[in-house]
Amino acid sequence: MLNVMKIMKNHQPWTAFFVTGLVLASLTLAPARAQSTNATQAGGQTSSATTGTAKSQLMPTVNRMMDKLKAMRMTGDPDFDYVLLIRTHHLGEIELAQEAVKSLQNAGMKQLAQTLITRKQNEVNQLESALKQIKPSRANQAFVQSQNQKLEAMKLNFEQGTLEKKLAGNVDTDYAMIMLEHHRDAIDITQDYLQYGKNQTLRSLAQQILTNAKSDSDQLKAVMK
Repeated sequence: MLNVMKIMKNHQPWTAFFVTGLVLASLTLAPARAQSTNATQAGGQTSSATTGTAKSQLMPTVNRMMDKLKAMRMTGDPDFDYVLLIRTHHLGEIELAQEAVKSLQNAGMKQLAQTLITRKQNEVNQLESALKQIKPSRANQAFVQSQNQKLEAMKLNFEQGTLEKKLAGNVDTDYAMIMLEHHRDAIDITQDYLQYGKNQTLRSLAQQILTNAKSDSDQLKAVMK
């Protein structure tokens, strides 16, 4: 916990915001369940061994995402910072989905994860193309202040264990909950960017990302029912 607070203190609000979101995700995967790795269940249901395997696969991915975010330095320019952060966020989602499909049992959930990988990679390619055309300008203080407010909201949810209380202890539903949290982060940060961003090409891409994130959330909720 002390290391997390040190990260948030030493980095710009954008970085802290995403680090908080990733810590939330890591905490949802961390609690150990003292069950035998040899335990199995009849009828093809997910076994405790399968759930444990998913944890061991996803935790290193979450840690790598955190390392990348800690290394980032924000400029305060909405266009430039949005590209850097949403690109890192997308790459993290891709890696998580790639790991999750190895253990997901629900066919619909696995299909969503595979579709997400393809679409997010396409968006990453577009972001990287846009980044070549953007140079950071003077920091927008209103933009930075808005991100600080979102950080405080995220910290409150973290302290209350809001996400952790939603977990079901099943690899499929837990993955869905984590991804829903990621989608909410992407929606919040993109909506905020659209208030301050000026690059028209990037604004169009951001609108596309916003639409896709909302659609992904709706599809995840439908599969979870």
